[in-house]
Amino acid sequence: MTAPIERLRALMEVSKTRDKPAFLAFFDPAIEYHYHVGTRPLIGVEWVDKFISRYWANHSDTEWVLTNWAQNDTQVLTEGREDYVNADGVKVSHPYMGIIEFGPDGRIVAWRDYFQMKDPAATG
Repeated sequence: MTAPIERLRALMEVSKTRDKPAFLAFFDPAIEYHYHVGTRPLIGVEWVDKFISRYWANHSDTEWVLTNWAQNDTQVLTEGREDYVNADGVKVSHPYMGIIEFGPDGRIVAWRDYFQMKDPAATG
């Protein structure tokens, strides 16, 4: 099976194109995605579909940057940033950390992201 970091890099490439069917194919149907720790997780690929549709609608010129990572046989720990233009037209560089777990078939079964919930470019 492909190493977790290679699966993640492939997901990052698909994310650039915003090919939603290809993007969703990376997820196990029963995925548990904590897009923000402390917020109710998304359970199931249908919820990831709804989430990514809203997310992509409110972000443009997106670049997912991976600066540091570590992996074992099934997980990859990530650190990086996402650069994008928000719905207000403001360029944002949003740092994050996360851990992604891959199942035996190579699809993502669990994902936890850690970041500041408030948009770093927001005022007030």
